[in-house]
Order: sequence, then structure tokens, then C-alpha cells
Amino acid sequence: MTGVSLAAASTGSSPLWYATRATGVIALVLLTATVILGVGGIARIELPGLPRVVTAGLHRNISLLVVALVGVHVLTTVTDSYTRIGLTAAVVPFSSGYRTFWLGLGAVALDLLLAVLLTSLLRDRLPYRAWRAVHWLGYACWPVALWHGLGTGTDSRLPWLLALDALCVAAVTGAAGWRLSRAARGPVRTATITAAVLLPLVTAAFVLNGPLQPGWARRAGTPPALLSPAAGLAWARGGGLAWARGGGLAWARGAGLAWARGAGQGSGPGAGPAAGPGAGLGSGPAAALRLAVAGAAAPAWLARRTAARS
Repeated sequence: MTGVSLAAASTGSSPLWYATRATGVIALVLLTATVILGVGGIARIELPGLPRVVTAGLHRNISLLVVALVGVHVLTTVTDSYTRIGLTAAVVPFSSGYRTFWLGLGAVALDLLLAVLLTSLLRDRLPYRAWRAVHWLGYACWPVALWHGLGTGTDSRLPWLLALDALCVAAVTGAAGWRLSRAARGPVRTATITAAVLLPLVTAAFVLNGPLQPGWARRAGTPPALLSPAAGLAWARGGGLAWARGGGLAWARGAGLAWARGAGQGSGPGAGPAAGPGAGLGSGPAAALRLAVAGAAAPAWLARRTAARS
């Protein structure tokens, strides 16, 4: 572990994880805006004081910003060492061993975005019907991305994030309902209205019976190694930071660093250094690292590392 990463750990920050979650959340919000502007464009509406050419340009530019944010989202995901997610898993759906289905939905959303982007760049060379068909598929990217975030996100239980997701659902459902109210009656309109009504209901039922329930990480497909109590980070107030995944790095305030891998250093008679007052640092035959420091509960940042156990 480098000095920079150690300093980041000791201050309770995880830049790659924060970047992954931030770009994912912002991308969903902007994708929601893109869908609403797209629905408005189909209905040929104009915003007060803005001609349609301006709203069309806004729709296009926000879409490009979504693609850029998703690119950063993917890059930080595959770079983060918390779990191994390769570039292949980002574009080939359901090929990752980490929460296979829910991460696969993210790959589907990315592929749909790329298809819309490429066909838009080649619009002048494609038949109008082909371009239009692919562009319509782009609207399917929004619910797929929404469920990807709910199923994969380690902070999906946070009230403010749930409220933001609810606002996005309400905005898209409202825009779709307004557009359908202006559409001609027919089977397509009926089917679309049914889908618009069912989507928020099914999403709410999924959240209540999925991410909000104990044990969701296991049911979502988190690898057993990340669910082990010996895997992850442990923090105690007044003590320090410990990393244990079959051996790793531990730090305690006023005690320095200790490293254990295999049957490495430990505490106890003839074992090695101890980390902090009342703190035992040891590695047993299973090469597990333990840190026990007198103190209180973990800081908020630990939620990311311990969420896999919930």
C-alpha cells in the first residue's frame, strides 16, 4: 500500500468508490432529463422562450454528457480493488462473478447507450427507420440503468438516494403519462400506458423486498469471500484501521503499521507487535488478520466495506 492510499484510508475516504457512486447517480439523473427532453421532442413541444432547435441541442449535449459520465463510472469500477470487475464485464452482460445479474444490467445499459451514440453519429448514412428503431431502444436504457443502480449499489438503502430514485421515476412516469394523453387511441397506447403504470409499482415492490431487506448482498450475488466476517475493513474510535482479507494491513493510532500474510505477524506471547491499547493484531493458521481496539461504532465510510455483509 502506497503512502497516498494509506493516507486516504486513514482519513476515511475511498476516492474510487466515491467516484463510481457519484458518476453513476449523476448519470442516472441526467439520463432522466434526457428521457424527458426526448419525450418532449417527440411531442414537438417548446420551452418558454426557447426554440425547438435549442431544446434539441440540449437533449443531444446532455446525452453526450451521460455517455462521458458512464465512461468514468466504468473506469473507476474496474480500477477499484475492492472486487475484481474487468472491462469485459462492462460491455458483455452477465459475465462478471460479482452480482452477475445486476452488474449485467449495467452492461446492457452501456451497450444501449453506445448503440444510440454510434447510430446518431452515422445518422446521415443510415436509413431513417433503422436509426429510429435503435433510438427508441435507447429509452429502454433508463429503467435498466435504474435497476442496475438499485441492485448493485452498496448504498441503495440511503434515504436520500431512495428519494432521488423516486423523483426520477415520478418524473419519467409523469412525462410518459402526459405524452400518452396526447396520443391516438390504439393497442400501442394501451400497452405503453400499462408499462408506465407497472414500472413504478414493480420497482417499489423490488426495493421493498430486495435491497431494503437483510441479506440482500448474498442474494444479489456477492462472492462469498466478500461476505466473510474476516474480509474487509474494521475501525474503532480511538484505535485505527484494520484490513483483513486472508492477511493484510493494519494501523492503530500511536502504534504504526503491521503487515500479516500467511502466518505473519501477530500479537500475543511470542507473536509480534500489538496495535493500540487493548488491541490484539494476529494472524492464525487461516492467515486471518484481527484488530480489536476499545472504541465505539464505525464511521460512515465503513458502510461501503461492510455493506457486502448485509
